[in-house]
Amino acid sequence: MGRPREVTDEQILVAARRCFLERGAGVSAADIGRELGVSHTTLFNRFGSKEGLMLAALGPPKEIEWVVALDKGPDKRPIREQLIEHAKVMSHFFQDLQAGFGILQAAGVDPGKAHRACTGESGPEQAYRALVSWLTRAQQQGRLARCDVGTLASTILAALQGWAFTARICGGPARAAASGDYVERFIDVLWNGIGSRTPSA
Repeated sequence: MGRPREVTDEQILVAARRCFLERGAGVSAADIGRELGVSHTTLFNRFGSKEGLMLAALGPPKEIEWVVALDKGPDKRPIREQLIEHAKVMSHFFQDLQAGFGILQAAGVDPGKAHRACTGESGPEQAYRALVSWLTRAQQQGRLARCDVGTLASTILAALQGWAFTARICGGPARAAASGDYVERFIDVLWNGIGSRTPSA
């Protein structure tokens, strides 16, 4: 008999998330295991239960990839251009998160459990901290007008999360597809107040 296939936690979570989003909360751990070539026992050994697997696959991630990009910036490109670029990535992230939350709620699982189980800096805390730092550096470089960067960061994050929620509840894929246009219009509105008066910014 051959050795059992080895899979990483990340491979399990990617497959589980895809299965849940495509087929809903009713997909079984055995179905997910078959896609990976492992038994459902392997999944339960890693994540404790189906609920644990769902929270890990569909809940807020422990680390947010786009935070790394914020931590490295801003670069020398125009700030408005960078802000739109970052905001589009954030918007897509929040739409994916809303989709996962919808599946969890349909299964009667509280998405907040994943956040409350976090022992370090949570995903939302990472996002807020990184955006505040990015905006602060842009302001220190004279590329943003003086303003309360904490309030500005909260406004940006709240607007993008609100759009993701609206797209899921009211508009579905068509509304979500228009999020890029929404982001550009939103940043344009903000830019009237926060844009530096220096042409090179």
